[in-house]
Amino acid sequence: MKFSADELRTVGILNGLSDAELAWFAEHGDRVQLSPGDHMFERGQPADFMFIVVTGAIEGYEDVSGQELLVATTRSGEVTGMLPFSRMTHYPRYTVAAEASTVLRVRKDDFPAMLEISLDVGQRLVAVMSERVRGDVRLRQQHEKMVALGRLSAGLAHELNNPAAAIGRAAEALTEELAGLQGLVGGLVRHDVNGSHVEAMTNLQRLPEERTDEEVSALMRSRSEDELATWFEEHDVPKAWEIAGTFADAGLTVDDLAAFAGKVPQPLLTDALVWVSCGIGAQRIIGDIASAAARISELVASVKIYSHMDRSPEHKPTDVRVGLDNTLTLLRHKLVSRNIRIARTYQADLPLIPGNAGELNQVWTNLLDNAIDAVDDGGEVRIEAHADESHVSVCIIDNGHGIPEDTVDRIFEPFFTTKSVGEGTGLGLDIALRIVRTHKGDIVVESRPQHTMMRVRLPAGFPAPQRGAARQAEAAAGQASPGESPEK
Repeated sequence: MKFSADELRTVGILNGLSDAELAWFAEHGDRVQLSPGDHMFERGQPADFMFIVVTGAIEGYEDVSGQELLVATTRSGEVTGMLPFSRMTHYPRYTVAAEASTVLRVRKDDFPAMLEISLDVGQRLVAVMSERVRGDVRLRQQHEKMVALGRLSAGLAHELNNPAAAIGRAAEALTEELAGLQGLVGGLVRHDVNGSHVEAMTNLQRLPEERTDEEVSALMRSRSEDELATWFEEHDVPKAWEIAGTFADAGLTVDDLAAFAGKVPQPLLTDALVWVSCGIGAQRIIGDIASAAARISELVASVKIYSHMDRSPEHKPTDVRVGLDNTLTLLRHKLVSRNIRIARTYQADLPLIPGNAGELNQVWTNLLDNAIDAVDDGGEVRIEAHADESHVSVCIIDNGHGIPEDTVDRIFEPFFTTKSVGEGTGLGLDIALRIVRTHKGDIVVESRPQHTMMRVRLPAGFPAPQRGAARQAEAAAGQASPGESPEK
C-alpha cells in the first residue's frame, strides 16, 4: 500500500518539495501501519531502510549497561533508521510504536535515485544525520559521566562506611566504660578517697599522654601485657587480662603500677586501678572517634576538591598532585579490594599549571581507573609527576598485560573499547584527550607486556607552591597512604 503525494506534502522532512519529488517518494516508498506496541525494526537487524514518520510517534530503545533505556523518540515529520552517507550496517536499537502510527519506508537501494531526484532532501538528511551523531555522542558522554559517578559513589560509600561504623562501635564501647566509671563511684566513696588519692589516680591515667610515643613491637607489647596481668592477679584485681591489655596499649609498666600502689591504701588499690583503666579506655575510644570523624572530614574535603564545587570553570593555578591524591582517595576501595599497590613519585618543587581542576580530575579518574582495571589482583600502578623547563608531565604506569599492538593506535577513538560489553562506553580516553587538549597539552601512550604508560604533558605557568617540609618529603619519597607502597 502506498501514500499519495498529497499525504506527504505536509510531512516535516518533505515539506516544500515539488510535485515531482513528492511523487517519487509516493511511488518508491512503502506505507507501514503500526499499532501501539508494534515493533518497527529490531536491534541487530540489517539497516536496509529509512523510515519517515508521517503520523504518530516511534520510540527507540538501547541496551545501556544491561538496561533497556528509551534513548530517542521520532515524531511526525522526523526520520529514523538508515540514512544516506551513514556507515551504519545494523540497527543499534529496536523501535516500538508509542501510539497508532503510519510510516513511509524507503529502501537503502533507492538512496542514489532519491538523491538524484532531490538534492534538497539530501541536504536535509545530512543535517539530520549530523544532529543524530551529536545526540549519540551526548548520550554516550552522559552515560560515561554516570558510570564514573557510580564508581566514585560506590567508593565514597565504602570509604565512609568504615569510619562511620567505627564511630558506632566506639560509641557503644564508650557507653560501657562510662557505666563502669559510674559503678565505681560508690566503692571509691566507701574507701574515703581524699585529694592525694585522686591526684595519684589522675596522674597515672595521664601518664601515657606525657610520654613520647615510641614504636613497640608486637613481642614487646605481649611481654608487657603478660607482666601486667601477672601483677594484677597477684593483687587480686578483677578481669586482670582485660585490664592488662588496656594498660599495655597505653604503655604503662609494672614499675608504674608499683609506684602507684605506694600512693594509695591497699583496700582502695583494686577499685582505683579499675577506675584508671576505665578512664584510659574512655580516652582511647574518644581518640578513635576523633580519628574516624577526621577521616570522614578528609573524605568530604576530597570530594569537594575533586568535584571543584566552589570554583569557576576558568583555568587557574592548579596543583596536579592534589588532584591525583584526591582521585586515589575516591578509588581506594577498588585498590584495597584487589590488593593493588600504588607507588607515587612526585617532584617536590613541581610547578602549578593553568587548569580547570574539576576537568583534570576527570582525566585522572579515567586514566587511573583504566590502569587499575588493566592489572591483575596484587598488581602495581605507579604515578610519577615531574617537570621540565616548560611543562609538567604526569605518568600513570601499570604492570598489566599491555594493550594489543593492533589496537593501541585506536584507544582514543570515540566508542572504541577493549572492555567487555557493559563495562565501558569507549568514551573515557576520548574525553580525557579532549580535556587535555583544551589545556594545550597532549597524552602519549607506550605499551608492552608488564608496562603500559599514559603520559599527560601540560604547560606549566606558575611557580611551585610553598609546602611544608613534611609534605615535601612525602612527595619526594613517594609516601603512600595505608595500603599503598612508596617508591623511592
